[in-house]
Amino acid sequence: MAERRNFHDALEPIVYLNSSFVIACWDDRAPFHFESQTFLRRMQAEGIVLVVSDFTYNEVAFYILRQALLREAKRIGQRWENVLRTLPHIYQTAMNEVENVKAEMDLGAVYLSTSESAKDLAFTLMRRYNLLPTDAYHVAVALDAGVNAFVSLDEDLLNVDGIIVYTCL
Repeated sequence: MAERRNFHDALEPIVYLNSSFVIACWDDRAPFHFESQTFLRRMQAEGIVLVVSDFTYNEVAFYILRQALLREAKRIGQRWENVLRTLPHIYQTAMNEVENVKAEMDLGAVYLSTSESAKDLAFTLMRRYNLLPTDAYHVAVALDAGVNAFVSLDEDLLNVDGIIVYTCL
């Protein structure tokens, strides 16, 4: 099991930002939005090195785009996939927000690339802890770079041995 910490506990010097946390910081309708933003400001004020990976960017972008498409789909009574295909301006408008969030991550976090050893480790983590692939890749990329502290609103990470998970769940 991971070492579970709350948002008031002592901080590690380097913390990986899982996409569930980034989404909660960005989306003011998300559960734990206020707590997540407060914790992000605390980490920034204390000079914590924040890190992300392609998997953070990917999941955050997908969330923002899908939410915009779902809102329009609900309004017009269609599936979000149909909105994506037939109303490209909805997607393009949401891309502005994706790019804004990406720019904030680029300014505030260090990017970790995915090495071949991280890819192998991800599959080991999937098998050992029954992690979904993207969760396993988040952990694998961070561990491969020597980062063992995460901030996440995803309880699945709490099953992984040898890591620290900051959460408000």
